[in-house]
Amino acid sequence: ADTSTCAGRLATHKPSPRAPVTPETAMSAFAAVATAGYRVNPGPRRPSLGKLRTSGAEKPVLIRSLKKGSVVASARSEASAEADSFYDVTPEYCGVPITITGRPKRIVLIRHAESEGNVDETMYQRKPDHRIELTERGKKQARQAGLALKELLDPDEQVYVYVSPYTRTMQTLYELGQTLGPERVSGVREEPRMREQDFGNFQDHTMQELKKERHGFGRFFFRFPNGESASDVYDRVTSFRETLRNDMNFGRYTENCTVLIITHGLTLRVFLMRWYKWTCDMFDKLRNPGNAELVVMERGERGRYSMLSESQGEDFLLKMGFTEDMIEDQRWARTASMSDLNSSWATSKGAIFFEGFPDRLEASRRAVKRADETYFSRSETTRRQAMKEAKMKKAYDEDLRPHG
Repeated sequence: ADTSTCAGRLATHKPSPRAPVTPETAMSAFAAVATAGYRVNPGPRRPSLGKLRTSGAEKPVLIRSLKKGSVVASARSEASAEADSFYDVTPEYCGVPITITGRPKRIVLIRHAESEGNVDETMYQRKPDHRIELTERGKKQARQAGLALKELLDPDEQVYVYVSPYTRTMQTLYELGQTLGPERVSGVREEPRMREQDFGNFQDHTMQELKKERHGFGRFFFRFPNGESASDVYDRVTSFRETLRNDMNFGRYTENCTVLIITHGLTLRVFLMRWYKWTCDMFDKLRNPGNAELVVMERGERGRYSMLSESQGEDFLLKMGFTEDMIEDQRWARTASMSDLNSSWATSKGAIFFEGFPDRLEASRRAVKRADETYFSRSETTRRQAMKEAKMKKAYDEDLRPHG
């Protein structure tokens, strides 16, 4: 629908005496809007609209439902307008300011606890990846993670969970819940988009060689035969991220809630890459967190999420492979508003790209040379050895073949 037309209709429509907007009615009114591609939150470069003008008395704000003729009336006071402090510009739909609540206090990501495949990679040759279970040590790790999460939460804080449907991630949630307390969990949603990177079905003896080739080819773009690359995972994680943002905007959580995502090492790193707009080069430098280790994204003073907090310092980020620029961006996020733009970030200004590209190009060429000298030459040696062995076997078989 044309924005000006929509806004005009809202301005002339007489409000009907309906109930105020609640998270439930907001979700109903905006669900189709989200899937149609409308932005409820303003873009970072949208000019400021100033404060919502009210006369002190309650004034109705009309939100037009997609159902024909259905208009919901809500009231927004000066106090509630002031409370919308996460944005420097007023969130709106069709030119009408709206209240957005429900940015959880933190987002916590956990890589599954130690699994059978972590201690014995041949397990993947005889057991489907999604059925790999935790070890006894892994169960203890998960229970310890539950205690660590419990210490992080406020006494009355609830947890909403998204969990990969793989057995090892769901077992991690189950064991974690034994020490966190099931009553603290307000909801659990299986999320297939946050599953492990697909390596094909059963993994055979060539997997180790393929992982060596991945280092030479590039960790982000290397695709396993019959499986996925990290860039494939990026696409489905992007879809999940939009679901998460919509759940925030439509009131699924309270502001005193933690969102917990239990997933896998690479998927966790890809999620962070997508959320913080990291480059492929940055991703290639990252390392997995430990099994059942908490990775915390804390809501800052003005709404943005930062990986720097009282519970998680710069040493942890360095251990994961963060560069100084990536850490500086996390410092910025602690106090930035939702509509702020980090002007020193690599993806924020065109000039930064053009200044840095020659160095990136040279680094790419060096990587190709290293790969050619090490990983691919090693693979070629292996291939030639296999061919030699095949020829020797053929000759041996011919010698054994009866003559005459």
